[in-house]
Amino acid sequence: MNLDDAASGLHALEAAAFAAWPALETHDLGPWHLRGAQGYTKRANSANATAQVSGLLADELAAVEAWFAARQQPPIFRLASFCTHPAVDDMLAARGYHFADLSLVMARPLDDGLPPAELAQLPNAAAWLPVFDAVSGAQGHGQATHLAMLQAIAGPCAWGVLRDARGEAVACGLAVAHGAHLGLFDIATRADRRGQGLGTRLCQGLLAWGWAQGCHTAYLQVMAHNLGAVHVYERLGFRRRYHYWYRTGAPGCGVPQPPSERVLRPLGSGPALA
Repeated sequence: MNLDDAASGLHALEAAAFAAWPALETHDLGPWHLRGAQGYTKRANSANATAQVSGLLADELAAVEAWFAARQQPPIFRLASFCTHPAVDDMLAARGYHFADLSLVMARPLDDGLPPAELAQLPNAAAWLPVFDAVSGAQGHGQATHLAMLQAIAGPCAWGVLRDARGEAVACGLAVAHGAHLGLFDIATRADRRGQGLGTRLCQGLLAWGWAQGCHTAYLQVMAHNLGAVHVYERLGFRRRYHYWYRTGAPGCGVPQPPSERVLRPLGSGPALA
């Protein structure tokens, strides 16, 4: 596979993830795809490159900042390693944008060798979200936006729940089919039941569902520092395809960061993984 084909495949993963985790509003500004969802998650509230980006013009940056300011949100850039030149990261850092949340995009092929699904499926987002809140401990005003985003998903969904012998929900997760791609999102295990293989069983059930939907590639996004989750996903056959990170600014930001906040250097492009 040549580099152009490889990049095309990664852009396809990005497009599938955008569709599976929809923002409530979007706007395209040159090579930048702007996403907004009232501040719920950086993924749904950030500027994302949709093509190879070698630089960031001052007027482009000003337009992005103005778009987020109009929504009373901080400007956030999500920079993917395979399509972002280090000059973009350097410019944002020099303007005072802070580095945050280095994350991995992992993927694996799907096949018919997956164990049969053990999980139950709830009928829709409204039935599933309270279970997710209880299992994950996620609470707060952002859950109303979370529900609106889940209800905006256009593709087939598996609202998965794993229950114990007493019928209590101990793990849950969402799978979204988009063409040939299957995305796993909001994977959670109840705090007092972690380390028992429940997350693995949950994911196996979601992967089996995706195979039955006709998907051939599964992907997920995970924080790079969450080594426990990374190891679980590796045992399930997932491997790193690329990584991304965020640069978050604030209205009027423009104060250069000290060198200590700019130590990660390019791996191909973008901050390198340790």
